[in-house]
Amino acid sequence: MATITDAGLEAVAKMIMGYSTISAFKYIATGTSATAEDETHTALGSENTTYGAQRTLASLGYPGAGISQWSVLFVFTGSVTIRELGLFNASSAGTMYMRHLLSENKYYSDIESIEITILNYSVRVS
Repeated sequence: MATITDAGLEAVAKMIMGYSTISAFKYIATGTSATAEDETHTALGSENTTYGAQRTLASLGYPGAGISQWSVLFVFTGSVTIRELGLFNASSAGTMYMRHLLSENKYYSDIESIEITILNYSVRVS
């Protein structure tokens, strides 16, 4: 299960009230850290930055009432390990809305790909 971060909750609460004009959460990042999810996290434990696994602008959707959807097709150009996922509001740094820890490392090689889709607070990797 994904964990919504304290910073993410604060950002959404401020946006809803018009208290802040924080940028929308539109970027999916992958990483390699196996550190347990925690609402105090502000970044992935070890974010991937190369071989096509770096933070990417997602395709956005609204498939139904109360459902937000973010999707990215990552196409790899080298060996990549993915263990964690995050949703951010900037192409670098920014606020992390949520983090999800996969149950095990996922390994990919050059020319392999994976589509990552986040629906609301659930993460589906296919």
